[in-house]
Amino acid sequence: MIRGGATFVLTAAAPGRAWRPVTAALDLRQLHFAYGKGGAVQGVSLRLMPGDCYGFLGHNGAGKTTVLRLALGLLRPQRGEVHVFGIDARRDPVAARARIGALVERPGFHLHVSARENLRDLARLQGLPHRLAAAESERVLERAGLGAAADRAVGTFSLGMRQRLGIAQALLGQPPLLLLDEPTNGLDPEGIADLRTLLRQLVHDDGIAVLVSSHQLAELDGLCNRIGVLQNGTMVVEGDLDHLRAQLAPAHRITGSPLTALRQRLQQRGLAPRDEGTELLVELGDQTPAAVLRELVAVGDVSSFAQAPVTLESIYRHARSLTGQAPVASPIAPSDRVPPTHSPRMGNTAWPLRRALSHELRTLRHQRSNWLILLLPAAVGVYGVIAAQRQVQHALARVQRGELFSADAGSGHVAMAQALQAAVPVLALCLLWLASQSLSADLAGDTLRNTLVRSVRRSHVLLAKLGALAVVAATAGTLLLATTAIAAHSLLGFVDLEEVSRHGDRQLLAAAADARPALLAAIRSLAAPLLAVLAVGLFASALARRPARALLLALLAVLGPELLRDRLRDHAGWLLTSHLPTGLRDDSGIGWAAAIGRGAADALWRWQELSWWTPLAWAGAAFALTALLVRRLRVP
Repeated sequence: MIRGGATFVLTAAAPGRAWRPVTAALDLRQLHFAYGKGGAVQGVSLRLMPGDCYGFLGHNGAGKTTVLRLALGLLRPQRGEVHVFGIDARRDPVAARARIGALVERPGFHLHVSARENLRDLARLQGLPHRLAAAESERVLERAGLGAAADRAVGTFSLGMRQRLGIAQALLGQPPLLLLDEPTNGLDPEGIADLRTLLRQLVHDDGIAVLVSSHQLAELDGLCNRIGVLQNGTMVVEGDLDHLRAQLAPAHRITGSPLTALRQRLQQRGLAPRDEGTELLVELGDQTPAAVLRELVAVGDVSSFAQAPVTLESIYRHARSLTGQAPVASPIAPSDRVPPTHSPRMGNTAWPLRRALSHELRTLRHQRSNWLILLLPAAVGVYGVIAAQRQVQHALARVQRGELFSADAGSGHVAMAQALQAAVPVLALCLLWLASQSLSADLAGDTLRNTLVRSVRRSHVLLAKLGALAVVAATAGTLLLATTAIAAHSLLGFVDLEEVSRHGDRQLLAAAADARPALLAAIRSLAAPLLAVLAVGLFASALARRPARALLLALLAVLGPELLRDRLRDHAGWLLTSHLPTGLRDDSGIGWAAAIGRGAADALWRWQELSWWTPLAWAGAAFALTALLVRRLRVP
């Protein structure tokens, strides 16, 4: 029954109680999508009710995976609607995807992390508290047959084990709707048998609605009560399996000899037998079996003549012959299934941005290479202070030997500024590398899909990635400043800078009271340019989609405009590199602070007025472009 654009099926309640409507678990309405000029999906509609096992059939390239991606929001349909238990998935994707578990094509995981940790992180992203996430991970691992391998790194798994892990992540939270795309890929016969048993339990015991996409008909035979057949992006058959069987004319299976004579006699009667090796399969139409059998006995020996069951394969073969015709549909059979109530295991859909940020921070924590991001700039900074202190000592020794008339006695302010001139470019490059890999590595490793099929929006994921990168940048920057300051204070002290002559006379070059505020102002000015570096790296990551290309694009975006510096002249302050030390030139606040610390009377911070506006403009433009790309991103 259709009411107000939604699908309802009246289900019987307990005696003495009123009947109540059951909303479709999944309702796809006239979905259209095209890659380039070719139409991949053309007006696809299907309905999946609670407790249904829906076989989604079609040849390779028919568009089955594309339909599932559209249902999950991994692709944006040009036209059409997706409803999950009555929820418009485009208007409220968080609530819709909270009710879906999905496995689409090859499962993607963080290979250096254990299976248990991968699942626990995804459960936390879904909104489960820590203890329940751990328990849920254990449950689905056991159900997928991976309990013994839970602590192994996923990178050591075989193809079949990764497929089992993909099924396990789809079961997280006991979703009332399960979408599985070619779930038997990589599974051995035992694994396929286990999966069939699991699907029967989910459908018949738990009342879960399951859609299984496959081109292997034997995998679905005996499991499904509803099917849809997709042919070249068009749904040609969709409906209840028993109803479709009743509509399809039964065929008769014939064995005997000589098979050639039997075939010829059938053709003479206007029939079209199909050769099945050692037997013939023929639809009799309006001819009676007895009349046909008499004709066959007259020309040969007939070993068997019996009606063949209407199998899934025969329905599929019939459906493929309907290409270009109006789709064959059947009514939705009444069901006594009631949609499962919201389970605590499904997680909390509140605070999606906070959940996404926590997930990104956990992901960054798992990646050991990120520790180098924190340590490398700090190490360069400390080395810079040590080098400055040695330079001071060497100059003073030359004064004592009479080789120089005078030399400065050193100051922590100058040493720290010089160290930052060397360390900040290293920090910026590390952050640019990390940001450029953020989306591209997830796309290349198929881990972004696992994130986007959870109860979060794309905007939440993007903001979470930027937030997590900002946390790393703040941590690395704080560590750099702390270690450099400690080294400068220990080796030279934050004192006045004095010039020492060979006679032992001392003359003030720069007062600490002047150097200290200049250095602090320069340090504060680094925040905006480093944020802009992160935003540019994230933009390159979304645009290039591959890690190596993303890093190259990010470097070109930041350093490439340097080629225009001479032409820009008085407008060069709008270059991002004008506000960061680059190792080649330094018009930034750090260079100015170093000059103030040395007592230079002509110290000039040339682009001080633009020290915040330029980086923020770069960051805003890069992030806006990234948001546009992510919104339109096609996730494989």
